Amino acid sequence: MQNATALGQAYDASKTDDSFYLPPEAFTNPEFQRGLKLFLSPDGKAARMIITHDGDPATPEGISHIDAIRHAAKDAVKGTPLAGSRIYLAGTAATYKDIQDGAKYDLMIAAIAALTLILLVMMFITRSIVAAVVIVGTVALSLGASFGLSVLIWQDILGIDLYWIVLALAVILLLAVGSDYNLLLVSRFKEEIGAGLNTGIIRAMAGSGAVVTSAGLVFAATMASFVFADLRILGQIGTTIALGLLFDTLIVRSFMTPAIATLLGRWFWWPLRVRPRPASQMLQPYGSRASVRQLLLWEDGDPAAPPEK
Repeated sequence: MQNATALGQAYDASKTDDSFYLPPEAFTNPEFQRGLKLFLSPDGKAARMIITHDGDPATPEGISHIDAIRHAAKDAVKGTPLAGSRIYLAGTAATYKDIQDGAKYDLMIAAIAALTLILLVMMFITRSIVAAVVIVGTVALSLGASFGLSVLIWQDILGIDLYWIVLALAVILLLAVGSDYNLLLVSRFKEEIGAGLNTGIIRAMAGSGAVVTSAGLVFAATMASFVFADLRILGQIGTTIALGLLFDTLIVRSFMTPAIATLLGRWFWWPLRVRPRPASQMLQPYGSRASVRQLLLWEDGDPAAPPEK
C-alpha cells in the first residue's frame, strides 16, 4: 500500500500528464491526419484548442470566464518558444463578450448624446437653463437608483448576475419616460406661474400630479409583470425599469422636483424673469404702474419700500 502511494506521488510530481507522446507512425495514420487539420493550420503556424465551459457560456458567469481564459493562455506561453504569439478566442462566450464590450461603449456614447439632446430640448421648451438641468438631473438620478436597486435585489439578495443587455434597454426606456413626465410637470408649473411661484406649484401638482403619478404606476406595474416570464432576462429588464419608474414617480416627481422648484424660487426659471407673487397683490400698496416696475423684479420676501422716483 505504501509503495502504491509513493508511486502515485512520484507520478504526480513528474507532471507527465502535462504532455503526451506521439509515435512517428501516428502522423501517417489517415484518421489522425483528418483530425490534425481541425487543430493545426497547413503551414503549422496556428493551432486551435477547444475549451469546454462548466455551465452555460451565454450566461453572465460564462462570459466572465473569457478574461480569465485569455490571461491564462498568455501566461502559459511566457518563457516558451510560443512567447509573443497572438491569442484569439471564439465561441459563444467570446462572441457575447465582444458584443457586451461594444454595447457598453456604444451605450456610453448614446447616453451622453441623449442627455445632451434632452437638455437642449428642455431648454428650448421651458426657456430656462436651471429648469432644464433639474429635469435632466432628476432623470439621471432615477437611472442610478433603478440600477442600484436592481443590483441589490438580483445580485446581492438573490445571487443572480444581471445580464449586460439590461442596462442598455433600461437606459433607453427610462430616459424617454422620465424626461417626458418631468417635462409635463414643469410645463404645468410654468402655466400656473401667474398665480405666484408657490401657488403655481401647488395648483400644478393638484391638477396634473395625480395624472402623471397614475400613468407612472400603471407603466411600472406593466414592466413588473415581466418578472413572471420564463426568460430570466425579461424578468431582470422588467424589474429594473419598474424600479426606476416607481422611484421617478413616487420620489422624484412627487417630492424632489416640486421641492427643488420651491427652494430655488424664481431662480428655478432663470434666465426668465418671473414674479414671486401675483401682480395684483404686488401692486396694491402702490399707486402708478411706473412706480412698481422695479418692484416686480424683487425677490420674494424682500421688505416693502417706497419705489424710486
